[in-house]
Amino acid sequence: MKDEGKMTQFLREMSPEDVQKVLGRALLEPGFRKQFLADIPGTLATLGFKASPEALAFFAKLGNQPFSDAASDIEGFFAANPLPNSWF
Repeated sequence: MKDEGKMTQFLREMSPEDVQKVLGRALLEPGFRKQFLADIPGTLATLGFKASPEALAFFAKLGNQPFSDAASDIEGFFAANPLPNSWF
């Protein structure tokens, strides 16, 4: 039986720019931040992204601290820890 009414969704890997956009949106929009932290993989899929286990762990770790603290640490984190190749 054919599953009608459902579209196949094509997800793409996140680029460093995509990561920055998602983090910026989470910082600036409390509603999005709440949704994102409640369901990181689902929110990313809604935005058209798939994420590696490393990316999911990175985002989950950020959720364990206030986003304002996370945001101030992001620049230093990326300078010391470039995104893993597995993210691409």
